[in-house]
Amino acid sequence: MRTLCLVLITVFAATGCGKYLAPLPPEALAPRAVEGLEVTTTHEQVALIWVAPEEDRRGKELKSIEGYVIQRKEIVERGDETDPSIEYVELGFVQDLHVKIREDLRKEARAQGKIGRTIQAPEGLTSFSFIDSTAKNGKTYLYQVLPQNQGSVDGVIKQVAKVVFKGTESDVIILAVGDVESDDEPEDNGAVGRQ
Repeated sequence: MRTLCLVLITVFAATGCGKYLAPLPPEALAPRAVEGLEVTTTHEQVALIWVAPEEDRRGKELKSIEGYVIQRKEIVERGDETDPSIEYVELGFVQDLHVKIREDLRKEARAQGKIGRTIQAPEGLTSFSFIDSTAKNGKTYLYQVLPQNQGSVDGVIKQVAKVVFKGTESDVIILAVGDVESDDEPEDNGAVGRQ
């Protein structure tokens, strides 16, 4: 009997008592990149438009997001895009409540005996915009939208917008982050346009 007890204790000790996994680093739960980044211009401003990410860096449903840091860097000469001494400047922050509202709606549905996990945030709560009214005529800028979750943990950036600001005649190119880091001129990926 004593041998059986020792065997069982050894088995339980080796296999563990529960199904706990190692804790995830905060970066794994950070948001993926924003979707559908678009830029439009008027005589006096640059408008950025995007859709909220639905997943975290692991590819799981996003459980936490605080909002988006809008950043810009001025490009004076070739190579400034990747020059680490030329940093992005924060222009502003756009709050995102869609995950919180989605979770509140799911809790309400479960309280009514319904299935909550299929409920999504209303579509209007997942679209965002930001206006930069400080762009100067003739200047070239790179813009990026950096998603953050609570605790200001940065998410992913997969696109930047290059804008040669000339009012309504501005040149706008949406680039993949890898294209910005390349020394070659970007290829026309269908997102090039004159506003």
